Amino acid sequence: MKEAFVFQWPLLIIPLVVMAYFELLRRLDNHWAQRTPVTDEEILSYFARSRAISEFEVFKMAAPNWSVNPAGVDSDFKAYLQEGVLPHYVRDFIRKLRKENNY
Repeated sequence: MKEAFVFQWPLLIIPLVVMAYFELLRRLDNHWAQRTPVTDEEILSYFARSRAISEFEVFKMAAPNWSVNPAGVDSDFKAYLQEGVLPHYVRDFIRKLRKENNY
């Protein structure tokens, strides 16, 4: 003889707890994402990818504003790749991008 379906509270509570857990994780992720500032390197990378160019091309775009010669751009880019230090003229270019695009 088959028994009729009997409603039990765990059938309702467990899915609600799981949904509440995922909602809490989503809200915490949004909260921490807003508190983490975007770095200059991230803006450099995002700008280059959005324009479908390399970071080296961004270095070349920033150089004329500070009268940096092509050899200086090459050496600065190599130093950036090896040490991760952005030169002053690229930081200035990124600062202007940050103001224009509200990064």
